[in-house]
Amino acid sequence: MDTRYVYLNTEDKILNASVVLFSQKGFTAVTTKEIAKEAGVSEMTLFRHFESKQNLFERAFDKFVFSPQLIALFEGLEWDLERDLKRICSSYQDILSKNQKIILMHFKNEELNPDFDATICKFPNEFKKLLGYYFEEMKNRGAAISENPETLAMSFLATNFGLFVTSFVMNKLASETDIQACIASCVKIFANGITC
Repeated sequence: MDTRYVYLNTEDKILNASVVLFSQKGFTAVTTKEIAKEAGVSEMTLFRHFESKQNLFERAFDKFVFSPQLIALFEGLEWDLERDLKRICSSYQDILSKNQKIILMHFKNEELNPDFDATICKFPNEFKKLLGYYFEEMKNRGAAISENPETLAMSFLATNFGLFVTSFVMNKLASETDIQACIASCVKIFANGITC
């Protein structure tokens, strides 16, 4: 048994083990038997807690990625475009960084499984929706151009995900680069581009 999971309850042991294996091998290549072994439980115990591998993945995704902290973030905004976007961007980068294993799992998934894709797209879709509401409200307040809020949300999301992927892929090359400086620069450019 892997000692990393000793002090966790059974469900958490299984969830943690699944994330490790899914990120290493991809969703389709991992078996429930491997996950059970990694967690130090029987396969029967795994199925007592999770009805299927898909259900296990969905629960792991909800636990590790779709964070209620993101919703709380949008509820506590100041309605100052640059400050809000910097705060949103920093939180998003933090969430992506903490969930690198889930993101790797998505990249390793070679089969296009509609259920898998629906689950993995849950977080960016919710994030895009919250951003869209934010840009709509900023437009109503006269603080942002009358561009389609959904288009602005998608552009901001793409910019931020690109920043994450670049820092993740080029980690060794860009180790001297301060991510907070990059965030501030990206936000400033974006905010200046959409300000009335």
